Amino acid sequence: MTDPTRFLELAAGIHSEIDLEGATRLLAYLDAMLAENEQVNLTAVRDREDAVLFHALDSAAIGCGGFEAAPTKVLDLGTGNGFPGVAVACFYPYAKITLMDRTLKKLKAIERAVSACDFRPGTFEYVQMDAAEAPSRGYKSKFDLITTRAVGPPIAIAPLAKPLLMRGGRLLCWLSDDMESPSQIKGGLKRLGGVSYHLPAPADRQRHVVHYGRPG
Repeated sequence: MTDPTRFLELAAGIHSEIDLEGATRLLAYLDAMLAENEQVNLTAVRDREDAVLFHALDSAAIGCGGFEAAPTKVLDLGTGNGFPGVAVACFYPYAKITLMDRTLKKLKAIERAVSACDFRPGTFEYVQMDAAEAPSRGYKSKFDLITTRAVGPPIAIAPLAKPLLMRGGRLLCWLSDDMESPSQIKGGLKRLGGVSYHLPAPADRQRHVVHYGRPG
């Protein structure tokens, strides 16, 4: 079974840097999430070792670099099962993470899973909301980083994310090979770069995290 030390090796394999404490928290959350998954449908990946790759390691791409400064106010848009938002807290333990989803049942399950782990008090905010409503409900221009994974292509996500980004903020989109990542998206978000990596077997797939920026 993958333990934190082994996870460090897996993360290094995709050129991601995480410390032992962060890896320990990340795997603890994964296990707590999988326990919640027995009652609430958070993921179709039920095997623990598969989930290490498909969720924990994939989310660990946040540690592949590309930030001039550590993010401080982060939104995981359409958080689903808590990844990659919880992973961001494992890499940047002093960031404030907002986990936003339309399904309250999922958010409650994520909150219970987080409470079983050793995260700094006050790290997470759980918000049941449609992202389209967020600018008018106190979240306009609030975040320096927005993450989105398994939600949709950048062209669909950007119009929802841009009003929530601070000037100079970033949107990170996790993409598979079949998703397009245009260099510029209508409304003003520009592609700044990104990383590509390969998840090992049994996942055995190429993945990409694309960085978009809101001009300062």
